[in-house]
Amino acid sequence: MLPEANILSSELSDAFCKIDLSRLTIEEMLALADISEECFAGLCQSLRFTGKAMASLADNNELEFSAESLYQLGHGLKATAALLPGLMALSQQTERAILSYKPVN
Repeated sequence: MLPEANILSSELSDAFCKIDLSRLTIEEMLALADISEECFAGLCQSLRFTGKAMASLADNNELEFSAESLYQLGHGLKATAALLPGLMALSQQTERAILSYKPVN
């Protein structure tokens, strides 16, 4: 059994939440929100592809992997695990900032 963990928390997510968005224009905030959502979707698509590829390899009895391949896969999964909650937090923070945006005259 794995210990309880907050899967939506990471050091990167915590750092993203500390970004001061008040200095950004509405256009910059909209771009940041779009980029965050695009990166989140891209990482999810990459995980889906990796999962399908791993299942296909297992279905075809391709069960041997080099240490280097497993090492790279492990680092990619760790990076994705840190980025997904961070990007979600940044996207949510940006959307809140956009909704409360008051232009300076």
